[in-house]
Amino acid sequence: MTNDSYLVVSYVVCAVFSMVLGTLVYLSLRRPFADVADAAPRKHVRSILKRLLPVGLLFPALLGFVSVSYQSCNRQTYAKIVESRDYLIAKNREQISSTLLSIVVAVLVWDAVILLLTKLAKRGSNSH
Repeated sequence: MTNDSYLVVSYVVCAVFSMVLGTLVYLSLRRPFADVADAAPRKHVRSILKRLLPVGLLFPALLGFVSVSYQSCNRQTYAKIVESRDYLIAKNREQISSTLLSIVVAVLVWDAVILLLTKLAKRGSNSH
C-alpha cells in the first residue's frame, strides 16, 4: 500500500473510529443521564437535555478528530506529508488521542450539567 492510499484509508478509519467511540459513550451514558434528566424541574428542560446528549458527545468526538492538522512547520506540502509512513502513523495516533481527550472533556461537561440538575432538583424539592 502506498503512503497516499494509507493516508486515505487511515483517515477514514480514524474518522469512523471516532464516531463509533462517541456513539458507544453515548449509548453507555444514555439511560443514566435520562434518569438524572427526569429529575429536572421542568418538562421542556428534560426534553432538551435528552436531545442534546448525543450531539454533546458525538460532536466533540468528531471535533477532536478534525482538530489534528497534517501540516506543520516542516511539512507544508502534500508530497512532504505523505513521504513518511511514520509521520502518518503518528498523526493517526494524535487523531485518536485528540478524540479521546475531547470525549473525556465532553463527559466532564455533562457531569457538571448533572451536578447542576441534581442541585436544582434538591432545591426544588426542599421548597415544597
